[in-house]
Amino acid sequence: MNVIDNAGPKPLQRSSISEFRLFFIFALLLVVAPLAAHAGQSTQTPPATAKNIFHLKYVTEETVYLDAGRNAGLQQGMLLHLVHADANGGTTEAVRFQGQEPIADVRIFSVADSSSAAEIIKSREVLVAGDIAYLDVESVHLREAQSDAMDSENYPVVVTFSYGDPLDEEIRATTVSPQAAARIENQMRGRIGWDLGTLSEPGGLSSRQVGLLVQADMSRLGGTYWNFTGYWRGRLNSQSTGSGRGVAPVTINDLINRTYHLGLFYQNPDSLITLGVGRLYLPWASSLSTIDGGYIGRRLTQTVTVGAFGGSTPDPTSWSYSPNQHIAGTFLNYERGDFQHQRISSTMGLATTSIGWHVAREFAFFENTLSLGRAFSVYNSLQADNGRNVVVGTSYKTGITQSFTSVRYQPITLLTFNLNHNYLRNLPTFDPALISTGLVDQYLFQGLNGGVRLEFPYHIAVSTDIGRSKNNTDKASSWNQMYGLNLGDIRGSGVQLDLRYTKFNSPFGRGTYEYVALSRNLSERLHAQVQGGIQHLNSSLSANSSSRFVTGTADWTIGSRYFLEGLYSWNTGTSLNYRQMNLTFGYRFGGFLRK
Repeated sequence: MNVIDNAGPKPLQRSSISEFRLFFIFALLLVVAPLAAHAGQSTQTPPATAKNIFHLKYVTEETVYLDAGRNAGLQQGMLLHLVHADANGGTTEAVRFQGQEPIADVRIFSVADSSSAAEIIKSREVLVAGDIAYLDVESVHLREAQSDAMDSENYPVVVTFSYGDPLDEEIRATTVSPQAAARIENQMRGRIGWDLGTLSEPGGLSSRQVGLLVQADMSRLGGTYWNFTGYWRGRLNSQSTGSGRGVAPVTINDLINRTYHLGLFYQNPDSLITLGVGRLYLPWASSLSTIDGGYIGRRLTQTVTVGAFGGSTPDPTSWSYSPNQHIAGTFLNYERGDFQHQRISSTMGLATTSIGWHVAREFAFFENTLSLGRAFSVYNSLQADNGRNVVVGTSYKTGITQSFTSVRYQPITLLTFNLNHNYLRNLPTFDPALISTGLVDQYLFQGLNGGVRLEFPYHIAVSTDIGRSKNNTDKASSWNQMYGLNLGDIRGSGVQLDLRYTKFNSPFGRGTYEYVALSRNLSERLHAQVQGGIQHLNSSLSANSSSRFVTGTADWTIGSRYFLEGLYSWNTGTSLNYRQMNLTFGYRFGGFLRK
């Protein structure tokens, strides 16, 4: 059961529109004034494209040394393939997709800022200095995921899973904007698969399900500036049988699948227009959460963009989630600088949400980011609603309904501090079934909280967040706590372990959850993961007061083009009880995979 929003649909209130518009105009002047001072200055320099090919500096009997390291995003454990360099010096990143058999495979075991050392796993020919090394497909994904995770600190979406999709071992879309990811020209890579599954519940009810999986990383389609990227998984149909002949329940897997992104984007550096269609973030305002729809933006200057957006809101991790809700609005963005140096981004806009074509909210939104390289960043998102009367007679005045502020400081690579403040005037309406997955941690911690993450040798990391929660309806504040432990490679076995414990006391309820995930590459082509969680929730707004789940997945690459995935999930609780099995067979396209 979803948390009920006691600020539901309403008829349009004309009496308060003037007050709301005055509020927005005042806020607009506050932001536009400093922007105008910079409008005539020089254009920003785009960040450099991340390299995916490197060179051998030195070769020994069992080790090679590369001309790149931590500054290029390389990490311990990454796999690279080697080929001989073009004698005429014409080797480019296209070598990754030419189907050329590698002459050797190496794995990085030591990384410095501008160099790294790797052990030779397999060698088919003699290696020499100057040979080309390029990242394996999964290592490219790993580097992008780590980079996206660092950028995601700047917006209020907490994704604390270890590498990969927590259920399907796919890459979770955590980038604020698809523009941030480095793209290879004319790259065509992805996979498509068919799902066959069963779902059984107590009482004899069962369902047979057919679904589809699509993962795409296609850039510069047909030589144009259109790109198709992301991940989507969903049901195509479901047939229920049994004594109840009811409707199959929405599972945790279904809910998490709604948080992934897949879209078609037009990004031309020489064009004034940019747009996107699909399941995506608004690139200039990720705090609006996922939208099933589209956006269009037009650059007025090199630093100022205006645009419009619209669609439905499917993301159950959103603080203002509601089934069958739609959103539409306009925005103005100012952006200057880049992530490697100093970057400023400021967005403001007006939006309206509706449920059943009745206006639910009219609000102004603001999103601001200031970052100084990778070491320091400040982020704030804010929404201010127009006053309204809801159907049950409750009145809401014009004012701030949501605010999230985050300050992040990383003095060294291994140590990160963060200080956050979260304010919600109304009760959040995310789906509480997702509490034990860690995807809604931000909304469990309201008020002020601080945290630290410390990384140790041997791929060990610990983290904690502690704060006092206080809502305007609370009589007293209470302590919230979150602790995490990640072991990236237990005693050299390749086993990864992720543990989390959270205790919270929020306006919608109080409780605890524990989460554990265990994964390992059993071979170069077979990966397995098991994860589970227990949550206890005491809330008058949800019937799911207790829940336990265990999910096991396996991903097997068959030959050079096919793959097979298996999933088993068990969930029991006061409102969700089911057993789910799923088998996916699919085809990989693009790139090069060894047989």
